[in-house]
Amino acid sequence: MKKSFSTVLMALAFAGSACVAQSAHAAVDISKAAAAVTLPNGGSASFGDKFKNNQATNFFGEKFTFTTTGLTDVDMIVTSTSTKAENGLNLTGFALFDGRNHQVSGGQQLLTGIEDKWTLSAKHLAAGSYYFLVSGNVVSNTGGAFGANGSVLSAVPEADTYAMLLAGLGLLGLVARRRGGKAA
Repeated sequence: MKKSFSTVLMALAFAGSACVAQSAHAAVDISKAAAAVTLPNGGSASFGDKFKNNQATNFFGEKFTFTTTGLTDVDMIVTSTSTKAENGLNLTGFALFDGRNHQVSGGQQLLTGIEDKWTLSAKHLAAGSYYFLVSGNVVSNTGGAFGANGSVLSAVPEADTYAMLLAGLGLLGLVARRRGGKAA
């Protein structure tokens, strides 16, 4: 009887240690605190992050904040490159949110595998607070990194808009001239 009781205890202890070991390998959120994006005079923006070794299966959702003061256009690209598809990062999303956590624009995935690439574009954003959200997971224990760059510029009317404005002013001038000639 003592042997079977000690055998049961050993089996329970082994099962418990196996559960602890299994839970140690469960995916963990390794997101960092939101970081501010600096917008230099030229309006270009760049940001990114890197992840240490031994983070396989862990996931992240990195936030990068910025503020606009007037109508703004955003064009960004985020990439992550590794030596093979089984290494590095797997980028699963790229989006732009406003200060109230509403998605303004979703990114478009262009490549996945050895190189992950996403683009994002949003036109005529109103003045306010925004953030980019880059999400993904670490594929292997070799770590990885991603980088984003692009432009966050004050919205400037297109050349077509100026051409239509000038044409409209020309028509107004022509109509005013004709009316002025008829009145005389």
